[in-house]
Amino acid sequence: MRKLILLLLFIPLVSFGQTVVGDFKIIDGEIIWQKIYNDSLSIKSQDLTLKAVGLPIMTTTIFLQEIGGGKLTVNHKNGRTRLTITDIHSISSSSIHLGAVSTNAQKPTYLHRIYARKGKFSKKVLKKDGKLLNEIIKKEINSLISNDDW
Repeated sequence: MRKLILLLLFIPLVSFGQTVVGDFKIIDGEIIWQKIYNDSLSIKSQDLTLKAVGLPIMTTTIFLQEIGGGKLTVNHKNGRTRLTITDIHSISSSSIHLGAVSTNAQKPTYLHRIYARKGKFSKKVLKKDGKLLNEIIKKEINSLISNDDW
């Protein structure tokens, strides 16, 4: 019984404070997406446009609904390819006007501002948003890999 109580107390401590969730990592306070493929992929480093298509509207955060893009860096080594996406951001489609003061609707909001706290992932990433964002990124990567110019 004592071991069961200790185990139940230990599980929450392990689940919090993570710096790696799936293909996401926190490096120098920034959240990046990184995946290594065992093939030499013929894609180049470029700016990515990420789009949230087919996500449930009422239960998806505004950040994911208005996801904008990121910077893809491609590295090749020994027949393998490492893809790294940095500067993942969303751009709000709305602005707030309060008299003579208004917000800049075109200013990007970066992923680490929403989903990282003190160098660790927030609970939102662990529960749902990390999986949804991973799906969005993988769809874009797969479209780049299978691009046959048609």
